[in-house]
Amino acid sequence: MYRLTDRADVIIRIADGAHIPQGHRFWADYQAWLDLGNAPAPAESPEQLLPRLLRNIDAAADAASQLYIGNELRALEYRQAAAEAQSYKDGGCKGDAPPAVQAWASAKGLSGKDAAHGILVKAAACGQALYAIRALRLAGKEAVRNAVDGDAALAAADDALAKLRQLAESPDALAAPDSDAANAGGFWRSSLKLFSRGV
Repeated sequence: MYRLTDRADVIIRIADGAHIPQGHRFWADYQAWLDLGNAPAPAESPEQLLPRLLRNIDAAADAASQLYIGNELRALEYRQAAAEAQSYKDGGCKGDAPPAVQAWASAKGLSGKDAAHGILVKAAACGQALYAIRALRLAGKEAVRNAVDGDAALAAADDALAKLRQLAESPDALAAPDSDAANAGGFWRSSLKLFSRGV
């Protein structure tokens, strides 16, 4: 389904909130949909638009985060492994490795020390990714809230969504934001490549 906007040359695809201008390749899909006898939903009021744009940014940030930490249970598992790896490292990697570290060592054929190092590298990489995603999410939502009109709010939301998608898909191609966290894409992506998501 589609929704009208206050511009005759832009429509909204309701399924994903995409704004499709006339001339875009998806405009043909919209025209074909109309030819089947369908009719778009009426344009949103300003009171409806802002909450939807904010929800879209939150959803995009959540999707990007889940690429690196999985669901809540997997995130809890990663935090436990990182805590055990840090404790083991702080103790000089002496004696038997903690269970979470030993599980990774056994799975990959590593020493306890190397397994702990790998877990900590990935934990740092994921942490930097989450900081970058958080920075983009908060900045994007604030830009939407401060927009002077509906068109500016749409542009701000589209910019935030594009940056979140780019950060998830190709962080090295993202223009470096001001914060160190958001500028760490190359580090955390290269680190994540070293270890499977099974850490």
